[in-house]
Amino acid sequence: MIDLIIIELTDFDTQVWNKHPKLRFNSLTSDDSGEKIGSSKAYYNGLEFTKEPKGKVKIKGSIHKYYNNGLHNGDRFTFDDFEKAVSQLSEFGVVPEKAILRGFEIGLNLDTSKSKINTKTFLDSILYCGGIERSDMEINGKLGYGSKFKTANVTYKFYDKMEQACLQSEMLRIETKFTKMRAVENYGITCLSDLLDRTKLANLISDKYLKFIDKTIFFEWNQIKTTRKLPTKYKSKFKDLRNPDWWIKDQRNNTNRQRNKKLLEDLIKTYAKRDIKNILKGMILLEISAFARTKKCYEYTEFEPLKKWNCLDENAQKDVTNTPRIVRCDNHDQREGKEKKKYCLTCGKEITGQKSDSKYCNDQRKCRDKAYNLKVSEKRQAKRSQKEKEIINLIKDLGNEFNLIRTTNPNRKKIKGVPSRKTSIIATIGGKKRYYHGADARFFLNEFDKKTKTEVLTQCPYDTRLEHAQ
Repeated sequence: MIDLIIIELTDFDTQVWNKHPKLRFNSLTSDDSGEKIGSSKAYYNGLEFTKEPKGKVKIKGSIHKYYNNGLHNGDRFTFDDFEKAVSQLSEFGVVPEKAILRGFEIGLNLDTSKSKINTKTFLDSILYCGGIERSDMEINGKLGYGSKFKTANVTYKFYDKMEQACLQSEMLRIETKFTKMRAVENYGITCLSDLLDRTKLANLISDKYLKFIDKTIFFEWNQIKTTRKLPTKYKSKFKDLRNPDWWIKDQRNNTNRQRNKKLLEDLIKTYAKRDIKNILKGMILLEISAFARTKKCYEYTEFEPLKKWNCLDENAQKDVTNTPRIVRCDNHDQREGKEKKKYCLTCGKEITGQKSDSKYCNDQRKCRDKAYNLKVSEKRQAKRSQKEKEIINLIKDLGNEFNLIRTTNPNRKKIKGVPSRKTSIIATIGGKKRYYHGADARFFLNEFDKKTKTEVLTQCPYDTRLEHAQ
């Protein structure tokens, strides 16, 4: 769980490092005087040991990699392992109570090879993270394998650990990096020994790591490609909610964000084939339980705040060890014989009990008729749009060659009880006549007026048609 650490040692005798056989310090020297310039540094098993000219001594690097003899940090790193790694630092004169923290990381490696979803899908589904602008991470000189969300004191990261550490299996890394220690000062964490305090560490993980997962929205575009199945009142809103730029373009207050976040996640749970966030939280919870469990016992009472995350109840416990487990990660029940839930395509009402081929609820045919009318309206609109394009191209090509006579006022409003006069146009082109009536004719006149404002139009008797002058 703990990975990168940056510590500054106080009351430290540098002779311990100078005489240590595993440390070989290098520094820049002046060509003229031969004096050392800048800091002296040594490297051992993933850690960087620094002696600064002003007397400060620091250690920076991955304590996880140090525990693995400098090979990698792509496996599970439990709290017991962290305690052993800190104790091993004593050979370099590190006293945890005198090692001041200047920065550190907490994170988990999630083995996605055992999941139904690969690492790339998880990374591509990140839509929103606490109103923070997203930026790509560069991993091994390449982009597209991770994202980070940077604030003044903390940086949140999601990236492909297999690509970064050159591992053999799929691995997703989610971590929180504390770049400023004021981010953790309320938890009483100032030195390395405080990270060995189970209570302090549990509260920190719960508030600064797990809550940030809760604040993040994961949305798979392919799961809800269109708004066809969504209730009508949510269709327009949904187009904004699935846009990552929409969440950060305005300075929205927290209440507004939470309300919209809850709406989107409810729509995902109801209409998407799977809830990727629910799957991810299940994987995190299993990894958290493995991190906190000790070899002495299966109950990890010291990490009580972590047990309460994700609202686990007694039904999600193993009978013997009482170790939390995930009953099912996916949002939908996949057991045989379980009828899959169906919803009305218009209003969203559940229609699971209706016929197998039902698409709409049996509410006096309102939803079915509404859907039919919508389809008819869309077809009419498509046909009208095609006709309007034809008219625009006709006017554009022939332009002032027309000599039109107005029969009715196209902007005249229809009066109830008074029969309206029908506008008609006959355009003769190349010896062939084209007819336009009603709305098409009025659209023709409007567009023609825009094109030829200087034309003189004269009023004709009732029901006279306009004809193109050849």
